[in-house]
Amino acid sequence: MSTPRIPARGRRRGGFTLPEVLISLTVAMVVISGAVAFSVQSWTTRRGWTVRETVDRDARFVGLSLARDVQEAGIAFTSTAVFASVDTYGDTISILSVPYEPTEAGVYPIYNDGDTLPTYPPGGTCGATCIDFQRVNGAFDLESGDLARLQVGSTRRLLLLTSVVSRPNNLFRVNFLPIEKLVNRPSGLDSLLLMRAGTSIQKANLVMYWRDPSRQYLMRASKLDLSGQPVGATMAGNVEAFQAKLLFTTGAEHGTYNGIDADTTNDGNDIIGVKVRAKIRSTKSDPTVNDGQPIARWYEWRVAPRNLLYEKNRM
Repeated sequence: MSTPRIPARGRRRGGFTLPEVLISLTVAMVVISGAVAFSVQSWTTRRGWTVRETVDRDARFVGLSLARDVQEAGIAFTSTAVFASVDTYGDTISILSVPYEPTEAGVYPIYNDGDTLPTYPPGGTCGATCIDFQRVNGAFDLESGDLARLQVGSTRRLLLLTSVVSRPNNLFRVNFLPIEKLVNRPSGLDSLLLMRAGTSIQKANLVMYWRDPSRQYLMRASKLDLSGQPVGATMAGNVEAFQAKLLFTTGAEHGTYNGIDADTTNDGNDIIGVKVRAKIRSTKSDPTVNDGQPIARWYEWRVAPRNLLYEKNRM
């Protein structure tokens, strides 16, 4: 007769108890939930960063371009109280300088007919929109479509040249657009009498920035068409606002300059820099970012060309 086997006292059984399984499942769920939440948050943050980066990238491009162009303001183009090399008006910036290709653009004196009177009669040397100049070393570097600075004594005018023709006796003739203002500056002769000595012409560089409100584009131009309108290219899209002001050595800020009025804080020869603010909207949107709406941010740049300060200190 066999004797039943009795399990050895203290031997453990295999497997997990129900409380152990429940605790393990709870810990696993907490870990998995945390990991999922972290992944979702990271993905959402990344998508938000991508949307914001499109705005910042456009702003960096605009800022670098503005800084480069405004730094050129006034090169060989000394500002006066009533005619400055950089100006702002409304949402437009205009920058003037003299080109170096690779040397400074030529300065050409007016044709001198030998008369003893100091000035030509009204109408100049050949008409109200026509002036004859002398070549320098038998050559000249002006052509149709160029913007030029006409200097008559201490008076300055901008001319948009519609034609430039070689003439006998070492002369050339310029015809210019009959308009009283170009890029917010005096143009043409009007009642100005040309001096037989002290009148000259020189090629000028122009850069303009302005906002196209109908398309919300920021535009840039370095040339005018023959009607005096800027020939622009798109710098950035989704520009909701574009504001520009001039900074003066007096610490003042003004929307433009005026050397004629009684206010002495806004003279053109006291300009020291430009302040620009722009509101740029993202080109992309995401349902998880800003309630699915495009992001818009304000940006501000201040540029102070060294040559403007140099001109001021030299005067």
